[in-house]
Amino acid sequence: MTRFKKMQPEKKEGKIVYGNAIVDNIVCLTVEELPFVELVHKVSGKKKNSAVTVFLDKKGLDVDICVRIHFSQRVSEIVFKIQEAVRHSVESMTEYRIQSVNVIVMGVIFDDVKVDEEHKESASQENNSTEEKESL
Repeated sequence: MTRFKKMQPEKKEGKIVYGNAIVDNIVCLTVEELPFVELVHKVSGKKKNSAVTVFLDKKGLDVDICVRIHFSQRVSEIVFKIQEAVRHSVESMTEYRIQSVNVIVMGVIFDDVKVDEEHKESASQENNSTEEKESL
């Protein structure tokens, strides 16, 4: 009769360290993927500061984001989408927990051409999906 002995793996505890710009980049990429939203970089004097500011606290991260939103969208809905997307992205990619996501709406976008193209693309995708459903 063969006996198997369960070997305890050696506990090699390491430490994961994130660079200062990692969370900033995650937040920037997340916001840039959302439609009808544009990051706004703060300009003070000759310096161009980031649109994203992250503060590390004992309870978690506080994230401030400066954006502009297209005039055709509801601000409250877009801000909620930004908050949820940032919370999900940061918490899934790092071990940090989000305490708060503050979205500062700095202005409105009136660029009709850019939004019309995005709207046409989303409308064509919806038409394609309805045609596929009808063919089934």
